[in-house]
This record gives sequence, C-alpha cells and structure tokens, in this order.
Amino acid sequence: MRVPSTLVVASVAAAATTANAQRVIPVTFSKPTPRLPALHKRAGTYSQELNNNLTGGGYYAQVTVGTPAQTVDLIVDTGSSDVWILDSDADLCQSRSMQVYYGYCLSTYDPSKSSTYSIVSRDSFSIQYVDGSGAQGDYIKDTLSIGGADIDALQMGLAENSTINSGLLGIGFAANVAASTPYPNIMDLFQEQDLIAVQAYSLYLDDLFAETGTILFGGLDTRKFIGELKTVSIQPDRYGNYSSFTVALSSLSTTADNGTVTNYTRAAVPVILDSGTTLTYLPSSMVERVFNAFDAYDDTSETGLVYINCDYLDDNKDLTFDFQFGGNDGPIVRVPVDEMVLNNVQGYIELGLDVPSLPFDNVCSFGLQPSSDYYLLGDTFLRSAYVVYDLTNKQIGLAQANLNSTESNIVEITEDSGIPDATGVASQVSVTQTATGLPGTGTGTGTSGDGQSTVTVTPTSTASGESAGTRAIPAPKWEALAVAAIAGLCGLMGVGLVVL
Repeated sequence: MRVPSTLVVASVAAAATTANAQRVIPVTFSKPTPRLPALHKRAGTYSQELNNNLTGGGYYAQVTVGTPAQTVDLIVDTGSSDVWILDSDADLCQSRSMQVYYGYCLSTYDPSKSSTYSIVSRDSFSIQYVDGSGAQGDYIKDTLSIGGADIDALQMGLAENSTINSGLLGIGFAANVAASTPYPNIMDLFQEQDLIAVQAYSLYLDDLFAETGTILFGGLDTRKFIGELKTVSIQPDRYGNYSSFTVALSSLSTTADNGTVTNYTRAAVPVILDSGTTLTYLPSSMVERVFNAFDAYDDTSETGLVYINCDYLDDNKDLTFDFQFGGNDGPIVRVPVDEMVLNNVQGYIELGLDVPSLPFDNVCSFGLQPSSDYYLLGDTFLRSAYVVYDLTNKQIGLAQANLNSTESNIVEITEDSGIPDATGVASQVSVTQTATGLPGTGTGTGTSGDGQSTVTVTPTSTASGESAGTRAIPAPKWEALAVAAIAGLCGLMGVGLVVL
C-alpha cells in the first residue's frame, strides 16, 4: 500500500513565467499526507519520527525520475547532499513486517522501466541517520525533473535496503555526499547544465499551519521577506572545507510582551541551517538558561521531549525568540512563541504517553532542545526565516519571513551579483480568518495600503567563542503502541544525516 501524494510542484503562473525568463526554477513543496503508520520501538530507542509527528515536520518536493517519467516524493534537506530514491523492490517496500515498524514506502522508482537509467557502481551507496535508520544500495544515473527543469544523468542513490520510507532531496555542498569520492551532485548539475546561473537557492517554509512552502533554485522572491536581506559568511569545517551551511549565531534572546529583552548567549555558536531537522538544537549550557527562565522541563533522556507550560501561548502571545547572526549589525530573525511552544502533547497523553510529574498541567512541547555536539537550526526556526543559500559564494542571506504571502517578485541570482542587495516588503502581511476557516489576507487595522501591518526589529547584544562537534540527538523512549490513531496527523522523518 502506498500513501498517495498531495504535493504540488508548480508555482503560481505569474511567478513561474517570471522565473523561467530569469533562469530561476520555482518548486513548491508540502507536508506529507496524514496517513502514516504508528511509531514503534527500535532496538531500545524510538526514531526521530516522534518529534516530526509532534511538530508537523518534514517537507516533500515532487519530482520525476527516468524516461518515461516516474513520480517520486522526496524530503527536502539542506543538511545533506545526495539525492536518493527507493527502489520498487526495496526490502522495506516488499516486507509487511518491516512496514509495521518503519512505515509504507511513500513512492518508489523502477529502473527497469526507464530507458535513460544507467548503473554507476553497485553496492556503493550507504547512508545512515543518527537514530540508526538508513539506506543502502547502488549509485545510478538517470534524468530527474524538478520544477519544470530536466537534469540529465544525475547521479543518485538507489536504495535496495532501507529503514526509511521515503527518498531524500539533498541540496547541500557536493563535498558532503555519502560516496567515498565526491561526485557532481544536483547543485553542481543545475549550474553545469545552464539551468541556473550560480549554485544558489532560497527557502520559504511559511508558518507551522501552512500546507506548502517554496524553493527558488537560482533566485529569490522579495515578496516573501520583510526588510533588508542581510548576508553572513558560511563557515568552513576544521579542515577548511565547505560541507555544511554553518553560520555564526551571535545572540539568542527573547523579547517579552512588555518589551523586556533577555539575552541567553555568552559566546557565539556555529549553527547549521538544516531543513531536514524539525527542532532546534543548541548547546546545553545555553538552552538550560532558557529552560530556567521559562520553567521548562528537560525530559530528553526519557521521553525525548522538553515540556513547557502551554499558558505561554495565551498569556504571552507577543513573545518572540530572537536569533541574531554575524554580530551586532547582522540579520535578526524573530520566532513567535507559537512556533516554539507547540500545543501537541495532549493527544499523546490520552493515548498513553507517560509524561513525568510537572509543575504545570497544561502541557506543551518545546521546539528547542539541548545538544552536546552539532548545533542545528531546524524547522522550528526556519519557518520564521527567509533563507538564501549561495554555495558558489559561500554566503547565507537571512531576513524575517513574510508569512502567508501570496504575491511574488522573483529576482535572479547571477554570477556577478551573488546574493543581491535586496529589500523585501515593509511589514508582515496581515492574515484574516475566512468563512472556510482557512487564513486569507486582508487590510486589517493599522496596515499599509497593501494590507500589511508594522513589525519592529531591534538589534540585540552579541559575543563570540564556542565551537561545535558531532551531533547526537536523543531518541524518545516511551511506549507508543496506541499512537496509530493520531500518528497520521503530522509529518514524517527529518533528522540530519551521518554519512558512513
């Protein structure tokens, strides 16, 4: 049994026309369909699927592979660099006993049905996740089409053995591919085949309740962010190589409803911007200061979650978590409280989640967790940010996301300009509740002529110093056999990859 896709891979007509004229490839992606299997215990731990189910994580792009085209849904991941797909004969896709634990295969590819398929090397593809799940198989080449662009002879992993029920669209640096010898990955071929001018793209996830987001390969959209798009440098690894989108987080602070600013940073932290990770992971010493300020309860060693009082959603509606990058003049992204305090635990409590004794009854989960290794800004951060990834010039552009924007003004990123000096809209688009219960745009009170209200951004203090190592994300440990009834409400996997 396969889960049918509800993904849309076309941008709005006007945006697509503009983009194509500028060598920009628009790709709309969405969250998965809500028919997913229950969570199950795996060798003493639980997969990271729990956090994704709780937070609605996981963003899928629909592509086609082969000739004639076969439709495949892939998880969008800026934290890895391989494109890999599930073979139609993969063990997971054929074994009902495996599917009980790892889920049904969402979509697969049959190489025997493609006239443009070729084998690169057998049994050479192997990639593993931090929770022990992974995929192994061959490296192949075939045509991949995405957002109306055809990439010829793209090298991909073809998974014949997998404990992951969906393939991956890794769009990071080629130096980070799983192969022992790096090869030209999808970002290389985008440029080599003259589909985009430089290896760059922009990412717009939109908010927690949005069904879709957008990637623009080769361009950015000035209607999707607020104010000035500021750039920071990507940091190389300790060997001087560029293998991840690591930038300097100079400050993490909160701004309360009454305007009080509290800074939790004592030293700058190198963080990876990773769409394949659902939560945000920062140094334990830093997040402990946040937990103490909000009376949050760290239970990552047992249930894998951090608990926080849901009352913050009602009593502190204007509270923001403020992330600043690159120093005092660097970009600031403000994450609203309802993107960090997640009202998603009660249903699991009713089905048997053993929540520890807490000093509050109204239990939410926290989108911020401690880590002693890699530090990652995942979807709980990225939904509030507009991010431009420039692999060619080793830069990241950051601005506040203009959530629920329905307009586009696409600008090509050229070889000469790199990330351009661009300014977005003046303020956040307002959202009104429609008769259907779905959000719509409107003028509201105190808005500008284009129906947008004012947002104020104030710099925070900064420091410098700390470093990051290897990431290890705690896996949940509670028994969840009854979760099947609601596991389908949310998303699927979304952890960063550890390449073996």
